[in-house]
Amino acid sequence: MQFEIRESSRSLWSWALLNDTEETVLVSRRSFPSRAQATAAALAFSQLVARAGRSLSGGPRPVGFS
Repeated sequence: MQFEIRESSRSLWSWALLNDTEETVLVSRRSFPSRAQATAAALAFSQLVARAGRSLSGGPRPVGFS
């Protein structure tokens, strides 16, 4: 999978996540005023997904108050 940074006709930027055959899997709902901001948002999203993936292998999470 890979991210693609896209520019709209109004000079706003967004990101899209593509699969191995370059089909769009997910597109950001938000537009950004610069390519750098869209890139940073894609990176932040990828880190959240990676963290969620690690939680799958970590076993059940505790429920209730600690």
